[in-house]
Amino acid sequence: MSNSNRCLYLDNKHNLTIENKEIPKPESGQVLVRIAANGICGSDVHFYQDGRLGNFVVTTPYIPGHEASGTIVACGQNANRFSEGQRVVIEPGIACGQCTNCKIGRYNLCPNVVFLSAPPIDGTFCDYLCINENYVFPIPDSLSFAHAALAEPLAVAIHSINRARMRPGDTGVIIGAGPIGLLTLQAFKAAGGGRVICVDLLEKRLEMATKLGAGEVMTPNQCKPLQNIGDVIFETAGSKAATAELFRLAKHGGRVIQVGWPDGNNVELDVAALMDKELDYIGVNRYANVFETAVTWLSDKRIDAESLITQRYMFDKAPDAFKWAHEHPHETIKVIVEN
Repeated sequence: MSNSNRCLYLDNKHNLTIENKEIPKPESGQVLVRIAANGICGSDVHFYQDGRLGNFVVTTPYIPGHEASGTIVACGQNANRFSEGQRVVIEPGIACGQCTNCKIGRYNLCPNVVFLSAPPIDGTFCDYLCINENYVFPIPDSLSFAHAALAEPLAVAIHSINRARMRPGDTGVIIGAGPIGLLTLQAFKAAGGGRVICVDLLEKRLEMATKLGAGEVMTPNQCKPLQNIGDVIFETAGSKAATAELFRLAKHGGRVIQVGWPDGNNVELDVAALMDKELDYIGVNRYANVFETAVTWLSDKRIDAESLITQRYMFDKAPDAFKWAHEHPHETIKVIVEN
């Protein structure tokens, strides 16, 4: 085990620097994980370029990152679920375990949740991290650390599918073919969904959607004249314009799933269409109870992780990785940083 802990810090002036810190020691109920790979999330890029996302603002230097895999190298007192040397992925939302939402299994709605990388909470872009043992999940030797790092965004997709109460053979429409959209496409098919239509501005992403199983792809302009085309509509782009059109695309009695977070929060919606079609309009807040499924689907190749990884960097080049993700969004699906 190395005797130093490299940590990537982001400050409020959009600067990224790597600093050497002491290796933390696991407290009671915690394990120490040697991080092997991180994915750069769209939220990480937002904090890097804008200094904020929603209600979270970068005010002091903090460590970004929450899509991580690695190896357990030490266990604290009363941590007995894992052994040293086990390969794991990290679920980054640490809930209190005591509130009503936690007790009914909806711990993603815990009002006291501590989410790694939500400023000022430090995240996973480091060499060593201590975390409650209940928020790590074993991965098989056959699953690479880079692919395992996609378990976190895949968890969002699987949770969205669960929230949609989809039926076998449903037709799905996915707005946005970025990482979450492409994972939602694959999760929808893996869960028994039928035909999928993907909508995006970028031809490269639509080509990837076709490769990953979309039956039809189109641009927003091609989608404009269409209506009543999907049993389940997923908005994964975080677009105000796209969100405003969701009810038009849904069939009568359909479900509309808001996965993306539109800029500005407020969107004008056609409530008459919502009521006339008796639609279910459903929000998604991260995930709950899906990491084991995510690991299984990545391991048995129901999810094609490799196709989504467009760039790889080593940890000492992590600032370059963020710069690339910020400056080349049209050429990027998922950037992986490996320790």
